[in-house]
Amino acid sequence: MKSTIILSTTNNNSLSKEIVESLVSKLNRNNVNYEIIDLYKDNFNPVMSQNQEKLYENGDTDCDLVKKYQDILKNTDEIILVFPLWFNNVPAILKGFFDKVLLKGFAFKEESNDTIGLLTNIKSGLVISTSESSDNYLKEMGNPIETVVVRGTLGVCGIENVEYINVNSENKSIHFEKYFK
Repeated sequence: MKSTIILSTTNNNSLSKEIVESLVSKLNRNNVNYEIIDLYKDNFNPVMSQNQEKLYENGDTDCDLVKKYQDILKNTDEIILVFPLWFNNVPAILKGFFDKVLLKGFAFKEESNDTIGLLTNIKSGLVISTSESSDNYLKEMGNPIETVVVRGTLGVCGIENVEYINVNSENKSIHFEKYFK
């Protein structure tokens, strides 16, 4: 089994980084192969250039880093996203990753006015946001990450069995015990 962790934060003292360190320890203890895609460390540019937008229409890219990320995703069994929640959404760099990496023809195809996910090699996922927002607040907001990221992005790409958790000061100890120890 191979896990891929996608990290979207610049703050080395953040809860997101703490979670990734705990995940790495757990994966090492369980002898699981893993790769970390650290979008900021890789200097990933989430902005699509004019040429990339033209290529996007055909499911293509001129970005070597995007191609590298696609190769990693082709060879992973589990995807783990870790990011701070900003205005009830993912950071722009992660949104750019979705737009530039999860291309038509790579992550999904369109057939008879429907999408068919192509990343079915990824058997499970864990989406972890960190925030000061309570779970009740996120439910009142319609759980935007569950809707947009889990179902609307990963689901469209054929990635099923995805769990979403939001880690905050209220529930940190419970989630750390359940997921990261």
